[in-house]
Amino acid sequence: MDIEFKMPDLATTDSSIKVIRWLVQPGQIVTRGQALLEVETDKATMEVESIATGQLKSVHAQPGEALVAGQLIAVIAGEGVAAPPVAPPAAAPAPASPPPRPGPAFKPAGGMFAKNRAAAKRPDAP
Repeated sequence: MDIEFKMPDLATTDSSIKVIRWLVQPGQIVTRGQALLEVETDKATMEVESIATGQLKSVHAQPGEALVAGQLIAVIAGEGVAAPPVAPPAAAPAPASPPPRPGPAFKPAGGMFAKNRAAAKRPDAP
């Protein structure tokens, strides 16, 4: 099945979009999301990504050519615009149990301050 790939609307104004260079050549295999060409708008230079997985059959825009959004730029012979298969999600990890709370055996004799513990150890302490 042939897929007509048209120039997406990249500019915020009605200015033209200039093709800078193609990153792949006709006959090469491309994947959905792969950068196919670089273009320049009135705002920035950016890459245009493939909308399908398949073989780049033909190119209809040459470097230096000014295009408008919606103009045919390439034809891809391939699998269509379906997304590539995605691996099933991994099982969610079991929630961690909270750490054990310290009980009375954990509490040092004389309190938590070192001077109170030292005083509790002295035999003459009140």
